[in-house]
Amino acid sequence: MNEFLRNFIMKTIRGMIDSASVPEWQVREYAIGWYSKGVLNEEDLQEIEERYKKIEPTEESITEEQEEVVAENEQSTEEEAE
Repeated sequence: MNEFLRNFIMKTIRGMIDSASVPEWQVREYAIGWYSKGVLNEEDLQEIEERYKKIEPTEESITEEQEEVVAENEQSTEEEAE
């Protein structure tokens, strides 16, 4: 396996994840393509998985955001009823 190519691809993938410029499914599809060609290995896929786990919102933050949206919706519904 060409180590330079592997490092180049992983650097590209890290940049895609960190910048959030490419949807997650597309990054994963890109990585699987290189994995199937034998350029990336399971450790590389694990690193990609870990990077996405770090940036996923926690259940607590999702709940807070959802509560804010619900409160805003309730407020606007009450205002419309008046």
